[in-house]
Amino acid sequence: MLTACGGSEDLSTPEKPVANFVSAAFGAMVAPSLADAAAMAKTTVASSLTVQMSNGSSRAYKFAYQPFFVTGDMVPNIKGGTILTGGYVDIDNQPIIDKSVADAERQFYSDCPDGMSLIRLDQPTVKGLKGNAVFAVVQFEYTTRDQSLKSMYGQLP
Repeated sequence: MLTACGGSEDLSTPEKPVANFVSAAFGAMVAPSLADAAAMAKTTVASSLTVQMSNGSSRAYKFAYQPFFVTGDMVPNIKGGTILTGGYVDIDNQPIIDKSVADAERQFYSDCPDGMSLIRLDQPTVKGLKGNAVFAVVQFEYTTRDQSLKSMYGQLP
């Protein structure tokens, strides 16, 4: 636990020994229901983690939701530039452009992320990557509409 918090020195004394991690338990969250329809329409987090220590103490941590990107955001790519999250590209890896509104052309991007996994690789081969690398792998489904609000369901690769 001290290492995870950045501590590395021995803070124990005979009067105050350092407590060791004993166990952790997750506190469940009741899923929102129609009794609170507004909560069903947003990301809701009410779960927790309780850590028990060898000295009998415990500490509860409340979980929270914090996005690290949203579809349509520009994020760093492995070449030192940026890439559009959920962006559509053609077979030649060229952006597919939404030209449905004059003077507002932009690359199509998915508005329907379906799922995400965080994956840690023991020996990643990404040039310039250092430290304990964790990769977010996101599955995007489709784009609902173009900028003119015409349905795009099933129209993009």
